[in-house]
Amino acid sequence: SKPTTNQLAAARAYATASLARDAAAAANGADGSAASRGDSDPAADWTDRFGALTPRKGADILVQALEREGVTVTFGYPGGASLEIHQALTRSTTVRNILCRHEQGEVFAAEGYAKTTGDVGVCIATSGPGATNLVTGLADALLDSVPLVAVTGQVPRRMIGTDAFQETPIVEVTRQITKHNYLVMDVADIPRVMKEAFFLARTGRPGPVLVDVPKDVQQTLAVPDWGQRMAISGYVSRLPVPPSLEALQPVVDALKSSKKPVLYCGGGCLDASPQLREFVARTQIPVAQTLMGLGVYPESDALALQMLGMHGTVAANAAVDGADLLVAVGVRFDDRVTGKLEAFASRARIVHIDVDPAEIGKNKHAHVALTAEARPALEGINALLQASPIEGDPFREWRQELAAVVAKHPLSYPDRGDVIVPQRAIEVLHEETKGEAIVSTVRRKERRFLSF
Repeated sequence: SKPTTNQLAAARAYATASLARDAAAAANGADGSAASRGDSDPAADWTDRFGALTPRKGADILVQALEREGVTVTFGYPGGASLEIHQALTRSTTVRNILCRHEQGEVFAAEGYAKTTGDVGVCIATSGPGATNLVTGLADALLDSVPLVAVTGQVPRRMIGTDAFQETPIVEVTRQITKHNYLVMDVADIPRVMKEAFFLARTGRPGPVLVDVPKDVQQTLAVPDWGQRMAISGYVSRLPVPPSLEALQPVVDALKSSKKPVLYCGGGCLDASPQLREFVARTQIPVAQTLMGLGVYPESDALALQMLGMHGTVAANAAVDGADLLVAVGVRFDDRVTGKLEAFASRARIVHIDVDPAEIGKNKHAHVALTAEARPALEGINALLQASPIEGDPFREWRQELAAVVAKHPLSYPDRGDVIVPQRAIEVLHEETKGEAIVSTVRRKERRFLSF
């Protein structure tokens, strides 16, 4: 298809340009750091407290690598194979470790930290049962696209594969539930591996990366080479480039030819809220959000239909069912949203914009497909709409139709005098905190209450 051909051509062009940049950087002595790429670099103001030529333990090199990535908070529970790392943390003046009481608690704490701050969450666990206790949180971070780096201690290298005390092959265990993982067998690789781990966690479609470090590597003395280049050129070559205006024009054309459009946005839009709000202001089309996308667009706005899907509002689901155009941005057409795929948005042409090419066409065929990050894609669409606005108010009757559905099926709950219903408790919490509370849930039912 034409979108696939265009995507392949863009990928080839990007790979060629990336290789050319790498060759030029190597010729100029660049080190592959954020500074040499022109990005903001937390390591620019970093000072080596040991001195440039002083040997230090591998655990100290690892903690210093965290400092160079701008990490200020880690979550951990110590054990025999990770004690060296925790001792090194006590020698850091910038990284604060929060002691959790269980490894599953620490990985979810790191995930929550990443969601609320936008930074990469970091957790630290020991080998064996400590590492395996991270599994559920790593799987959750992968499915929710949360940037996370998990550092685990491992038994000494000579004991790997001998069924030693608290030995677990955590790299193999987590291979399918992490974006990437490493077993560090050489202390000299720690600076490069940590640089790659953070780059992988935060770029493209974010996700968890696990770094497994044997205890004797943590104890080995070495002088770190902070100038090592990353060795992930294949991954870099596959990162999506900002889409051209020509590639975005079909999206605008589809909007202008539609009568009943709906915007379906998810977690991929979390860093594109201003651009998404501008897009809605320019188009005046209704907005439905996934659970991961809540907060991207203000739910108090008249155009907000709130959450769609199995636990969504009647209005949001009715809008998708009746739409003739579904603009899906930063979503993966999850089964909790779609239900029966063949019946979902069956009357609509579908525009799908997502950073992960594997999601394009995976569950639902897209008539207009674009592999790109939400923010640059929406910026380009807004630029096209500014140059050629939608004339008049073609979606006025469609909005009125959906407003009638909202009025007929409002969100409500029984007002009982004998018990406090959960919805009322959450409503009071919202009122008392003026909407500023950060709330953590334990079970699925509580998440459903809080989503509304």
